[in-house]
Amino acid sequence: MFRKTLLRLTLQNAIVFLLVVSLLGAWLYWFMENQQFKKIDQTLILRAEEMKAEMLGEPFFIFPDPDPLVEVIVWDVKQKEIRKIGQTPINIYNISQLYPEQVDGKVHNLRIGSLQFRSIAVSVLTSQDEELIVQVIRNTNAELQLLGELRKNIVIGCCVAILIAAGVGYYLARRSLVPIQQAWQAQQQFVADASHELRTPLAVIQTRTELLLRNPKQTIEEKSPDISTIYRETRRLSKLVSSLLTLARSDSNQLELNRDVFDFDQLVHEVADHFKELAELNQHQFHVDISGPLTLNGDRERLHQLLVILLDNAFKYTPPSGTITLTCRKKGNEIYLQVADTGMGISKEDLPRIFDRFFRGDQARTRSDGGTGLGLSIAKWIVEKHGGKISVQSKPGKGSTFTVRF
Repeated sequence: MFRKTLLRLTLQNAIVFLLVVSLLGAWLYWFMENQQFKKIDQTLILRAEEMKAEMLGEPFFIFPDPDPLVEVIVWDVKQKEIRKIGQTPINIYNISQLYPEQVDGKVHNLRIGSLQFRSIAVSVLTSQDEELIVQVIRNTNAELQLLGELRKNIVIGCCVAILIAAGVGYYLARRSLVPIQQAWQAQQQFVADASHELRTPLAVIQTRTELLLRNPKQTIEEKSPDISTIYRETRRLSKLVSSLLTLARSDSNQLELNRDVFDFDQLVHEVADHFKELAELNQHQFHVDISGPLTLNGDRERLHQLLVILLDNAFKYTPPSGTITLTCRKKGNEIYLQVADTGMGISKEDLPRIFDRFFRGDQARTRSDGGTGLGLSIAKWIVEKHGGKISVQSKPGKGSTFTVRF
């Protein structure tokens, strides 16, 4: 799929690049041609006016920079040359071939054999009532040869540009497809992981339900282990679906925050109180250090979810008699939230990936803990949505410290 897209993008980029180069070359040729003949035409017109004024005995200001290649031929109405004015010889076997076809005071192209001329002819009625034709011509072979070389170089340049455009187009197409391929691979991996995570609880529920149906006469008390398992897996499935829905909405920017100004220190106190009972039950040492008042503009519900995720992970991966410390205080214009534990820690190789979806760094982080591998991904999204940053420091066997800055 991506190969076809790559080739199509390469072709499109090459066409655009070639089109730009071709238009630039065409403009350059037009500009040079226009500049070359514009000056020649002005010289011819001025020279024709000068000769006409001279023959009529009228004053005329001669232009300061005459062109030595300009020739003047005076004809009578019988197409007979009367005189020729100029220093440059015209190598034509029969000079009568230069007789102008149009006497309208406009510049025209004139071609005789291999010679190219720019020509202008005006009619003059002398004082003796003699009608003469004044023709001013200039050989343009040198200019046309120069333009021909320019045209050839432009064509060669366009051919080279095709090769360059193909290479540049391929390079740009590959670069533009990198984030798309990464996003596609991440989506495929996400779908595969989500399917795997959903299949496990569904299989357990199906199996336990079949066991219940095989013995419909047994009492609820006798089947309580199966019912308890079904209930536990149903809750886990509900939690997983909710987390997947949250991440899916966050990816599509459909999940907006309900921001409001509230006392963040009170929220931290509320969540900490809920975990104090859990700490006593699991024989954990739970220390809380909150300095207030701390006012924050954010989504109270999502920040509550963030605190639960961080504390739940700390308690889950800290053995009995371990220590969990919750710290929240203000430093300058920032609010620091820190959750530290003395648990199993995270290896250095796994640290860069702990916020990836469905990632579990070691065998201890299994589904038996009730986790889905989505908690830290959601936590990171909540923090970033509030314009904050989350970081982690950890050493295996010594614990982990999650730090959030708002």
